[in-house]
Parts: sequence; structure tokens; C-alpha cells
Amino acid sequence: MRADFYRLRHSRSLLIWEALILGFTIFTTVNWGREKHLTGWLAVQLVNNSGGLFLWLLPLIMMTVGHDFSQKLLKDTLTMGISRRRYFLSKMATTVIVLILQLFALQLIAFLGGIMYGGLGPVQWGDWLAQLLVYVFLTTTEVTLITMVLYWSNSTTAAISVGFLAILAVAILHFQFANLEILNYTDWIISISQLKTVHLNSLGTIAKPVIGAAVLIIGGGIINDWRFERMSL
Repeated sequence: MRADFYRLRHSRSLLIWEALILGFTIFTTVNWGREKHLTGWLAVQLVNNSGGLFLWLLPLIMMTVGHDFSQKLLKDTLTMGISRRRYFLSKMATTVIVLILQLFALQLIAFLGGIMYGGLGPVQWGDWLAQLLVYVFLTTTEVTLITMVLYWSNSTTAAISVGFLAILAVAILHFQFANLEILNYTDWIISISQLKTVHLNSLGTIAKPVIGAAVLIIGGGIINDWRFERMSL
């Protein structure tokens, strides 16, 4: 984990990506301020309800999960005495921490922009924390799915392509077949738009997507660990 964070801090790719995504957030916040009575809390809510952000996080996930595969560093790392399981768990933990920091940075920018336009607003800190954690939890499905494709294909291109298409396909199918119950548990992009219903003591209208996410993260995590233990380097 220390090596990953050191590499990310000195990564030109991450610097370029942060300039793009943070710059886009500033631009979007300015537009929100022009179109509506924006406050700090409302800006955070608007960021949280952006399903598109779910897809914008794909490159960031690949910078953590896929780096050693794309740079052919995996074998060298494991020969340093780190067990495969420890490596796998550290990668998952690093990616989740990076996602939390990224979402917090985007929310902070929007929050400060909203304060400049309309003040603080009726901030509900408990709800903010609950929504942030649920957003990260739903996004971890993306990490699990991409990791699964990566471990079975050994291709970072396949991982990001299949991960993107799978998540998008579920959203499209849910739009076309709204009455199909299983899609209520697996459409995490649409559920993001309902994140404002999450409160500190309630999951609101997205309880089913959270249950589906838990099943994928736990089940997929076990499968990914099993596969990584047996894959050839």
C-alpha cells in the first residue's frame, strides 16, 4: 500500500486525470450556480446524484488495480516475499481508500463552490457521511468486477472495456425491463441518482442495490482471491 500511494503521488497520469476531473467539477458547479439557487449542501447532493461519476472513476481504478499488470511488475512484487493474498487484499484496500479520497475531493470542491453562490445551506452531516459511504460501497462493485475480468483475462484493456460495458448494459436493460426484479439489485448507476434518499439510519430507496452490491463484493472477492492464488504469472 505504501508503494502504491508513493507511485500515485508521483504519477503524471494521475496528475492529468485529477486536472480533468476536478476541472470538470469546477465547471459543472459554476453551471449549477447559474441555473439554480445553489448552496454548499445542494452542491454535494448534486455530485452524489451523478451516475456519470460512476463511469468517470474507471481510469482511477485501473491506475491502482491494473498498474502492475500493465507494467509487468506483478511477478517482481510477489518475489519480494509478499503473499498473494496479502497483495490482493492490499490492492483492494488501496483502491477503496483512493476512491474515498477522490469522492471527498469532488464533494469538497462542489461544497466550496456552493457556499460561494448561496451559503452553507441546511447541511446534514450524518446524511453526508452515510451517502459518501454508500457511494463508495456501490463503486466497489466496479472494482470487484474489473478485478475479476483482469484476473481471468490478464488484459487491462479487456478489464476496463468489459467493466464499462457490463455496468452500462445493466442500466440499459433496467430502463427497458423495469419490472425485472433482479435488475433492481444490480443497477448501481441508476441507484446513484437516488442517493439523496439515504440517511444516517436508513438506506432509503436503494436498499436493494446495496444488498446486490454486498453479494457481488463478498462473492466476487472470494472468487477473485481464489483465482489470484492459482493464476500463472
